[in-house]
Amino acid sequence: MKSTANVKKWQLVSWRGKTLSADLTGEEFITVGKGAFRRKRRLEEVTLPNSVSAIKTRAFFGCSRLKRVTLPADGAVGVAREAFRRCSRLRWVENDLQITTVGDRAFEGCRMLQKITLGRDVRRIGERGFFGCLSLQEITVPGSVQTVGRFAFAQCTELERVILEPGVSTLLPEVFRGCISLNHVEWSPTMREIPAGALLDCSALEEAVIPYHMTRIGRQAFAGCLRLQSVTLELGVTAVGPMAFWNTPALREITVPHSVKKLGWGAFGLGHAKEKITMYVDNEYMLRRMKQQLFLCGSAGRVQVILRGMTLEERKKARRRQSLDGEPVHLEHNEEP
Repeated sequence: MKSTANVKKWQLVSWRGKTLSADLTGEEFITVGKGAFRRKRRLEEVTLPNSVSAIKTRAFFGCSRLKRVTLPADGAVGVAREAFRRCSRLRWVENDLQITTVGDRAFEGCRMLQKITLGRDVRRIGERGFFGCLSLQEITVPGSVQTVGRFAFAQCTELERVILEPGVSTLLPEVFRGCISLNHVEWSPTMREIPAGALLDCSALEEAVIPYHMTRIGRQAFAGCLRLQSVTLELGVTAVGPMAFWNTPALREITVPHSVKKLGWGAFGLGHAKEKITMYVDNEYMLRRMKQQLFLCGSAGRVQVILRGMTLEERKKARRRQSLDGEPVHLEHNEEP
């Protein structure tokens, strides 16, 4: 019987089958070639042989009925640009731990993909890698990932939980934009900045704690987080970018440490509001500086600054009372032997 697999120089050039499934475990090839299964609209399931190490550009592009792909159980597999783009019914990627690279737009538009487990060998998640994966609910980015591309998980409307493991250092802008169900993010301790638009329009997020190792919050990083109520900046954050918390009508409380030196234009929105954001600061110096910064960035009408704790004068009085309450050393009487 003639094989349905067109293999040349260890590459699957094309698949000529007409069936709903393609079991290629008996074939010998190393790469799935560019467009090898492109627009095979009847195809529902594919099983690749253990010899495969790469899936090239647009290999399964537009396979609109494809539901399951089984990758090799052993060895590493790189998934190139647009490899599974517009596979709108793809639900399962078996042996997904073997993936080492997610190219640009690799899984874009896989609306039914509910789960993807990235292994410890993944080095890169490309631009729009999982854009519009509407059913994806949770993602853990392993520490081996060096870069997470722009819009990588944007418009994943069911995504609720994100864990960025230690080792992840670079997120590009708008990485989680429009994830309207996202309510929990664990930041990697090796990250130094929350990029521009990282959580733009993540309307389910209610609380944000920016850890000490972050030095900067980028432009519009939390803009459009409609349910965001409280923000805590830990000691170490130095700058809040322009419009970082713009259009956050539910925001009522923010704690700012003395490490913050700069607020970008409209950092907390512009204009005036009846219900203002209460900003808590550590000392009187910060109180004066934040009032000045809020005026300069145009957010003074949105934020009222309150000193948390005692003023300098109150601390001086407290120390004076404490010293008076104790008996002076020179008046102490030694007991006779």
